[in-house]
Amino acid sequence: MPSRRFPQPADERQRLQALRSYRLDGPVPEAEFDHIVRLAVDIFDVPTALVSFVAEDQQFFKARVGFAACETSRDVSFCAHALMSDDVLVIPDARADERFATNPLVTGHPFIRFYAGAPVVTPTGHRLGSVCIIDTEPRAPLTEREQRVLQGLAKVVVDHLERRRLDLVRHAAKEMASTTPDAIVCSDENGTISFWNAAAERMFGFNCVEAVGMPLTSIIPPEFRAGHEAGMARVLAGGERRLAGKTVEIRGQRQNGEQFPIELSLATWNDGDRLQVGSIIRDVSERHRARERVRYLTHFDRLTDLPNRTQFLEKVNEALTASGCFTLLQMGLDRFKVVNGSMGMAIGDLVLTEAARRVVVAAGAGVFVARLGADEFGILVAGSDDPIAADIIGQEILQRIGEPFHIGGSVSHLGASIGIVLCPGLSHFDAADAALKAALLALQHAKMAGGRRCEVFQPQLGRQADYRHRIEDELRQAFARDEFELHFQPQVTLPDASLVGAEALLRWRHPLRGLLSPAVFLPILETSDMAIAIGRWILREGCSFAAEMAANGTPIRVGVNLFAAQLRDVGFFDDVLAALASTGLSTHFLELEITETTVLGLDESVVAPLRRLRDLGVKIAFDDYGTGYASLSLLKRYPLTRLKIDREFIRDLDTDPDDAAIVKAVLAMGASLGLEVIAEGIETAEQAVALAAFGCREAQGYRFGKPVSAEAFYQLFSPASDSAAA
Repeated sequence: MPSRRFPQPADERQRLQALRSYRLDGPVPEAEFDHIVRLAVDIFDVPTALVSFVAEDQQFFKARVGFAACETSRDVSFCAHALMSDDVLVIPDARADERFATNPLVTGHPFIRFYAGAPVVTPTGHRLGSVCIIDTEPRAPLTEREQRVLQGLAKVVVDHLERRRLDLVRHAAKEMASTTPDAIVCSDENGTISFWNAAAERMFGFNCVEAVGMPLTSIIPPEFRAGHEAGMARVLAGGERRLAGKTVEIRGQRQNGEQFPIELSLATWNDGDRLQVGSIIRDVSERHRARERVRYLTHFDRLTDLPNRTQFLEKVNEALTASGCFTLLQMGLDRFKVVNGSMGMAIGDLVLTEAARRVVVAAGAGVFVARLGADEFGILVAGSDDPIAADIIGQEILQRIGEPFHIGGSVSHLGASIGIVLCPGLSHFDAADAALKAALLALQHAKMAGGRRCEVFQPQLGRQADYRHRIEDELRQAFARDEFELHFQPQVTLPDASLVGAEALLRWRHPLRGLLSPAVFLPILETSDMAIAIGRWILREGCSFAAEMAANGTPIRVGVNLFAAQLRDVGFFDDVLAALASTGLSTHFLELEITETTVLGLDESVVAPLRRLRDLGVKIAFDDYGTGYASLSLLKRYPLTRLKIDREFIRDLDTDPDDAAIVKAVLAMGASLGLEVIAEGIETAEQAVALAAFGCREAQGYRFGKPVSAEAFYQLFSPASDSAAA
């Protein structure tokens, strides 16, 4: 850059920003400035007066008398020197001043000899230019009084600049208020409406003429008016302004009396000695409808319209809390997969719908029935552990399900198996999922016994207990022999499929059966006494993998699944910090995944360490959202940063409008709760395109990569492999 031949104030960058903020549009004349320079010429009896503003490389004149040019280079600017002090710069004779003796404006036209300039200083202290007077003859220095007069003219310039900026702000605010979809309503200390924009007209039904001057309570439901008036009285008395600067959800009232949910942001200020209140109001009816829709879709089965697993577990928890006395039956259809496979899914859905109807009829009034998933149904009899009553209900269900299904012009014959849990008191089960798992174990025993029968849960169920014991022993040996390993599945952004993370998935390399999927052993492992130790190992290995990726130039987050036992462990928080410290991984590269089954039944003590970890930067993801026990209350309870949409809703995304509706609803809910959302199980380009169109920003699935070992992942995604591929 060329060297600067003019002085620069220390705040030059901020000064130029301030100058631009006034939007002066160069040397375009403005009447208010013209009046100032004519007044200066008359007061000081000089031929020339200027209102000058100094830009980065030039000065321009917003008003001038006796000066032909409308701008000059900053190099020859006298005003550039006037910027260096708040005092008036006076040059009695420019030829006698070494700073200006050779200045082209002195040696040539307009032959400046005398100059006096008062800096134009903004309220924030930035000097933008000057009001100056010029003569072609030398003059005596200005007296103190004359300097104060010149400074006064400079302050008049500043006052005009501020009025000008305020007018711009008012114009912008007016334009914004007229076009924003949010209602903007202002009122005075008496609660009288003083401003009412077009969006308020549409939202509440009153036009502007009707609204301005009417009480603000006209748009507040009657039951809330007393509280509003008490709040205004408190503020007027000098009390706390509790809602100022906050956003809250309350109810508003339209002109026709209809109440609706609104999101309200308040601001208060004083206009002189009078209080003013400004409100930005958003109609959140659609958001509430979306929440209700999500709640319905997450609490009811779409096919049968019965309550789903989520609601069933909530009811069981209520029964546990109330008295602990209840009967739980879990029914599964026999031969349904044969019917579904031979006659098609459409007929299978109709069979399930009819089966649901029969179960409800057989269970009778006052009994809670839900579809738990696939071909399984749950029946809850609260307040009773009578085995005879349970058997009567079970036999009635078996009889009705055993009757022929006349569906789609054909006849299907099915049966049912039922597991029964009798819970006489609180000591039997500490959580709903434990009771349901017991019912499932009894159901499986009934099926293994030939089906079409009821089986009551017993603490020991023969082969099932033996199998569990054997698997636990093998798992213990596997851990001791380092047979466990982690595989990693990439997580990418949409739509460009850039790598942002990986989920760590546990695998068992069995010496005889090869690499085993977690479906084979995880249900037993997660409830065994090894869960904490193996979970700690998974956490450490996952962090080590992410630290290695970052060291190799590919920093990504790693998702680590947690066992319920880890969350209950008092050392969980320290385990996470130890894994991060030992591997050197930054907290924001670790994401802990909790599932709906993991957190159900856990008490409030597990929330605190998760919240502390989130505050340190660790991310908390809710896995398989919408498929199991999750409710909106759990989303509020846990310190989450991300929702993971389960593959169940992705599989038929292209063909099932309900799946698309759920995905959109979860995305909208995530946005409103401030949560990131990632979709799992993407297998096709069509699914990826659809998700991107819905606003989903991240995805995971076979479309982008299968789970692979850490070594394979390094080779696939390291910068070196990218360079080699290029």
